[in-house]
Amino acid sequence: MNSKSTFLNYQVMKEEISPDNVFAMAEIIAFAETRYLIGYMGTQMQKTYIDLYKDILNKNDVSRVLSDGYDLVQECALCLCEHYGKHLNNVIGFTKKGKKITVQMACIRKMNKLINRKTRDRYRNVSLEALTRKSEPIVEIKEEVQQDYEQCDKIVDSLNLTENMKIALECRMAGLSYPEIGRILERAQATVYEYFIKMRARYTAIYG
Repeated sequence: MNSKSTFLNYQVMKEEISPDNVFAMAEIIAFAETRYLIGYMGTQMQKTYIDLYKDILNKNDVSRVLSDGYDLVQECALCLCEHYGKHLNNVIGFTKKGKKITVQMACIRKMNKLINRKTRDRYRNVSLEALTRKSEPIVEIKEEVQQDYEQCDKIVDSLNLTENMKIALECRMAGLSYPEIGRILERAQATVYEYFIKMRARYTAIYG
């Protein structure tokens, strides 16, 4: 394996965002975030981290098919493209609590949304290759499960949740703990807990 100094050029992180360096920045941000999330998501994220490492290392090989992990780089790059001429630590907004949101933080949030969506889809879908005759689900059961998800989505829409609440709920459905959700939303654990109290209150008010 190459050393970190030759694998990724961290000096690019100090540069102004431009078409010439947007992918280099995105690769570093995605690589660092997946490595960090291993401690929260375990083997699932570890595989993504390893696949991403191989993708970045061999990206110039035209015969290589990039893994799903590289989708995070592309998601991050799309976010960076909206901020040409800025630096990663430039403030582009504020949370409702008045906390600064930098360009880099916005990119990480975009990636985490994609991770949550992929994780949720992975739990919902069943691989046909992994099925045996004994474990193959009955068609009627699959239809009922699909209807359950559709009903769940309708309920969530009716609660009129904020963007942070929606992300928190998706994370919780994916099995993440309150501290893990707080890390993704860049909020205190107590704030995340308050989100779920409010969501339960809204659900009770509507559905009893």
